[in-house]
Parts: sequence; C-alpha cells; structure tokens
Amino acid sequence: MIEHVLRLYPAAYRQAHGGEIAATYREMTAGEPLSSRLREGAGLAAHAMRVRMGLGSASPVAQVLALAYPFALAASAAACGLHLLRWYAGLVASPTPLGVQLGTDLRSAWGALLVSSLIVVAGAASALAGRWRAGVPCTVAGLLVFAVAAVAAVVSGPAFGDPVVTPAAMALAAAVVLACPPDRRPENTSAGWAGMAGAVIALVIVPRAAIDARAVPWVSTDYGCWPVLVLAAAGVVLTWRSGSRGGRELGAMALASPPLLAPAYTTAWGETTAAACLAAVLPTTAVIALLVGRSGRTGRAFP
Repeated sequence: MIEHVLRLYPAAYRQAHGGEIAATYREMTAGEPLSSRLREGAGLAAHAMRVRMGLGSASPVAQVLALAYPFALAASAAACGLHLLRWYAGLVASPTPLGVQLGTDLRSAWGALLVSSLIVVAGAASALAGRWRAGVPCTVAGLLVFAVAAVAAVVSGPAFGDPVVTPAAMALAAAVVLACPPDRRPENTSAGWAGMAGAVIALVIVPRAAIDARAVPWVSTDYGCWPVLVLAAAGVVLTWRSGSRGGRELGAMALASPPLLAPAYTTAWGETTAAACLAAVLPTTAVIALLVGRSGRTGRAFP
C-alpha cells in the first residue's frame, strides 16, 4: 500500500524523502492489524496532499486551518445532530407504527445516513473531549460515508437535505479537518479551543430540540439561521480573546461553516427574508469582529 501512497507526493519530494517515509511506515506498522496500517496510510495520504498544496505548518493558511479544525468538527457534529433531530421528530409525528418506519428507513439510503450521522456526532464529541486519535478518523469516515449516501439517495428523492449541496458540504468539512497540519492541531499544541467548539454543538442542538419539543411555542422554525449565528458568534468571541483584527478568526469560521450553511440553504431557499438574514450574517459579523478586536487590543494596551 505504501507504494501507492508515495505516488501522491510531488516527484521531487518523493525522490528526496520517499525512502525514509516508506521505511518509517513499514517499521511503525510491522505486525500491526489492517486497521492500524490503513490509519497510518490515510495519515500519509493527507500529508502528501498538504505537501502538494503547500500547506506547511508555518504558512498563514495553516494557522487558519488550525483554528478552523475543532470548529469544523463541531459544525459537522451539530449538523448531523440536527439531521437526527429532524428525523426523530418526523418519526414521532408520523402515524405509521414505529417498527415499520424503522425497518423502512434502515433498509434504504436513510439507514446509511442515520448511521453515518451517529458516527460523526460520536466521533466529534470524542475528539473534542480529548480522544483525538480515535475521534477524528471516525468523524472523517462518517462525513465521507454521509456524503456518498446522500448522493446515492437522490434516486429515491433527497434525503437529509439537498442531494448536491449537503454531500458537498460534508466532503468540504472532511477536507478541512484533513488539511490541518498535525503539529498545528489542538491535541499537539496549547490551543484551548476544544471547549468552545463543544459549546457550539450544545448551543446549536439544544435550542433546536426545544423548538421541536414545542417548548418554545412562539417559534416554529429558525430557517437554519440560528446555527450559522452561533458559529459567527464564536468567531467574534475568538477575535475578542485574541485581540486581532478578526480576519483569521472569521476565515476559520468560514472554513468550518459548510455543514451548517448547507441545511440553512435548503431551509431558507424561497424564503426571501430568511435568505436576506443569512446573507447579512457574514458582513455584520465582520464589522462586529473588527470592533470587538479593536476593543480587545485597547483593553490589553491599557490594563
């Protein structure tokens, strides 16, 4: 397998380091089970693509990816959690017997979508709780399976959102996670953004669950705006804490946002007011982040 992975590297890099990479891989995976060999091979494949795209650890893009990394996991888990909530709400509201509904769903493309959503939620929660080595591969695998299943589901009608936009968003989220250089990831640095990323999941899912449970009777739907607002607010908080101009933080939130923007797009499409609100989120957040970042710098300069 290592020979095929090495072909992903640029020719010059492969000639200079290919032998060392192959020897290290064989030493690390000698006597290991297939799962371990596949995990190490996937890590090398991701590294090869980062080398091809020039995403070195010191590059500005790598810094943005490092900040986006935990929030991409959080946005993916929140989006899949919302999909599961909507499915469960429909399950409870339907007059069809529960056993019949479950049997029908699990035998169709919905079954793969449900299982992959559960894997993403569990994997992201595990990673953000500190078990990065196990949680991140599970999350990425769940996202990719979800994307494939959502495309396959188009033959029987759209499932869990738009059959084009939704899988593309999940694939983009997986790409953001894989593109972050390993030494810039939270598990290998002192960056403490995992707790805030976990808070994003809770702030997205809990209010939506309350709405579906009719605990907030005056709200029927948020048209997908609320999750996007939560992520944007996280960018503002990060800007204030760092005292920067907000560009890096908003760039990170933009990279993390596709899983939440996709359901917002499919829900708000055709609703002029909701679409206008979504369009205004980014420029409004940029202005707020600039003001908050300036305030943070002033506070640090004059304690």
